[in-house]
Amino acid sequence: MNYQDFLFIGVDTHKNQHTAAIISCFHQKLGAVQTPNNPANFDEFIKELEVFITDQETLVFGLEDTQGLGRSLAQWLVKHGYTVKEVNPALTKRERDHSSNPDKSDLIDAEAIANVLLSRFDELPQVHKDDNFKALKQLSNHRRNLVKQRTQIKNQLHDLVHQQYPNYKSFFSKPFESISALAFFEEFPHPGKLKYYGEKRLQKFLKKQAANISNDKANEILALVDKEQDEDLSVEARNSLIPMLIKQLRLINEQLEDIETQLQEAVEKSPYRLTTMPGISYNLAAQFISEIGHIDRFDSASHLAKYAGLAPVEYSSGQSSSLSHKKYGCRKLNNAFYLLALQQVCTTRDGMPRNPVAYQYYQKKLAEGKSRKSALVCLQRRLVDIIFAMMRDKTAYKMPEVPDYEVLNEAS
Repeated sequence: MNYQDFLFIGVDTHKNQHTAAIISCFHQKLGAVQTPNNPANFDEFIKELEVFITDQETLVFGLEDTQGLGRSLAQWLVKHGYTVKEVNPALTKRERDHSSNPDKSDLIDAEAIANVLLSRFDELPQVHKDDNFKALKQLSNHRRNLVKQRTQIKNQLHDLVHQQYPNYKSFFSKPFESISALAFFEEFPHPGKLKYYGEKRLQKFLKKQAANISNDKANEILALVDKEQDEDLSVEARNSLIPMLIKQLRLINEQLEDIETQLQEAVEKSPYRLTTMPGISYNLAAQFISEIGHIDRFDSASHLAKYAGLAPVEYSSGQSSSLSHKKYGCRKLNNAFYLLALQQVCTTRDGMPRNPVAYQYYQKKLAEGKSRKSALVCLQRRLVDIIFAMMRDKTAYKMPEVPDYEVLNEAS
């Protein structure tokens, strides 16, 4: 690459307006341009930048925020054939701190981004068209928020229903998940509501919700409740809150079903075949793909491991050096590898490992004296290598040959 053939544009992105600084390959500042954060203005933005071209140079861009405020510009530039690099804000800050100007402004930040772009051009990750990645990230984030809301509602229901029915956990195996359980607590938020219900009438109600419900279920419930409980103002409040929360819970469950369908469709449209690996659901695959993005952002599995916070951090000074496993990196991606590792070492009801290869590796680390937590981290790091290779080569997972399970048991 001949750097004299390029002009380097650093863009400091903001909600309403972006500021761009233009430098030559000799770090000479040529000028600055501002543009509204609106795709309708980006053609004019390019025309203003082209004024600085003197000898057929090509414009290349560096942006800090390519997924948030700067995403519309980054994607517009990629769509129109420009090279766009993602600049880590930490590098920009370091560049600004080491400059002769201690001030901070949009223009100074843009110039710092341009200098980082020039100095580290080959190692900075390139931005690609990411419609599907963005969709997966938005769907995954929304699903995560819905799951949190569902958990909060279930916790509230546990508290309220327990005050009405102290033995409510004996009524249904899944009090706030099964159709019949939700229908029961919505219809009868307090034992007093059962005052005129006998076994046959209650059983008829329950059968209407779920035909396969036990014929003794009504009798089991009625034997545990006191229909003559006193009702006061707090009971009346709970009687109104419980059905209200159940309606919200149903709505969230419906939204989750819709989101998960969209997630599955988006995962299937991606070029990666992560769901072929045991333990990777469509939801988990979406989390991996949305957090990793284009795999060519990472030049090696070690690079990906560092990004996920699964590689030790080196601290060295002079002749002393040490490694630390402090929390860092992308925590959502780290969590995805943690969930996958748990799936890999799980066993089925008959005691067979879901993934014999991963299970054998995990048991080997335990035999070496590592704690369960450390052995799981070792497995996570190994899974990084596998996920990296699958995404790099766009291949399906192929289970390696392993010894018989009896041999695994002996080894463990």
